[in-house]
Formats: sequence, C-alpha cells, structure tokens
Amino acid sequence: MAAKIGLVLSGGGVKAIAHVGFLKVLLENNIKPTHIAGTSAGAMVAAFYAKGYDLDTILTFFKTTPLLKLSMYTRAKPGFMDSEKFVSFFEKYFPEDDFKTLILPVTVAATNLTSGQLDFFNSGQLIRPLIASCAIPPVFSPVEINNNLYCDGGILNNFPVEPLENHCDVILGSFVNPVAPIQNSDITSSIKLLYRAYHIGMDFNDIEKFKNCDYVFAPSEVKTIGALDTKAIDKAFEMGYKFAKAQEAKILKAINKTIK
Repeated sequence: MAAKIGLVLSGGGVKAIAHVGFLKVLLENNIKPTHIAGTSAGAMVAAFYAKGYDLDTILTFFKTTPLLKLSMYTRAKPGFMDSEKFVSFFEKYFPEDDFKTLILPVTVAATNLTSGQLDFFNSGQLIRPLIASCAIPPVFSPVEINNNLYCDGGILNNFPVEPLENHCDVILGSFVNPVAPIQNSDITSSIKLLYRAYHIGMDFNDIEKFKNCDYVFAPSEVKTIGALDTKAIDKAFEMGYKFAKAQEAKILKAINKTIK
C-alpha cells in the first residue's frame, strides 16, 4: 500500500509562493502528497494542487489576481477590499464550486468571527472558504458562509497540522511566515501594526507544532518579502525552490525513515 503523505501549508501572503518551490522539489523526487491542510495563501496552493493544476498554473493565478486594486475597494463593508469581488477569479479555475471536485482531500482553516472559533472546511462549497481563509483584517472584508462571518484562518491556526494527524504515515510541514526582528520605524501604518501584532502571536503557537511533523520546510529568507508584495512572486518561488533543493537529502531521509 502506498504511503499516505500529509502536507501542511502555512499562510504568509506572497511568501506562500515558496510552498510552490517546495512542491516542485517534492515532485522531482516523486514525492506526491496525498492529504493537504492549509491556511490563507497556503490553502490556495493546496486547492490548486489538489485540483490537478501544474505549478506554472498556480504561479499564473497568483500573478494575475489583483489584491489591492482600486476596483476591489469597498465602502459598504468592514475592510478596505471587498472579498466577494474575488469570487469570479476563482470560478475560472474551479467552475464547479465544491471540494468533491478535488483529486486529493484538502482541509482549509478559517476563523469564524461569529462564534469566535476556528473552523475547518473539507466539504461543500470551496471558493468562499478559500477566500475567507485569506481575508486578513482589516485589509479584506469578512466572508459570509452559512450565516457566519469568516476571516483569515491564520489568526487562530496558521499551521493546521491537526486535520492530518492520525490520517497520514508521514507529515511534511511548510512554514513561510517567520517573525524576524524589525526596527521601530518599520511600523508605519495601522495595517502594519495590526499585522505585526498577530503575526507574533501566530508564530509562537505554530512553532510549537513543528514537533508533530516528520520534516518542516522553513526558509528564513522569505522574511524579506512583504505579505502583499505581488512583485515578489517569482522571488518567493525561487527562494522556496533553492532552499528545498539544498534540503533535498534531509527531506528524503525524513520520509524514508518514517515510512520504514
């Protein structure tokens, strides 16, 4: 029986493109994840991969989907950008809006603002949970699903390894949201203040869960990339691929040791 390989993909905005570089090295070694859990942009990478899209298509989606365009702005909802306006971009790639159309099982984490709890999505409609998981407040408006408002899953769980535990023979983690020291002068806006504050909280809880993985891909260089810096997509991919390539022997050793 083939080994069940779980893959956890953290959030991180544009930094999450490094996940794609990691995936490329895994596929080059014929290592194919069978179960994936993700938060925020990591959930997007998970869904596209589980749908069967190649890595170039994933990169194209991120490059062609606007984040902070004036046309996405809203005054009618809490948040600066209207998350609902992103639905049409996803419909091009997921015309049948349902988890059941994915080739592999995927779990998406999102924060339920209504209940104050974390919810995992793995069935039913797909697009809105994906958008909700990425809806960083106050940049993006919350997403309504089943009469509840949802936002960025990273607020409560930016490294959702839990759905994979007890279901996989080996678990690989990919964490691309490291906290690095900054200068006081780097916090120049309310958005940067908010992002920095809950980023610190996320990191503390996420790193504790690394021990639940057989290997964790964590390229520290991605800390130089801004979460919403869409001009750095290729840079993030190259950083991820380069780091994973350098870790290739370590990755293979961890997988082979666990499966044996």
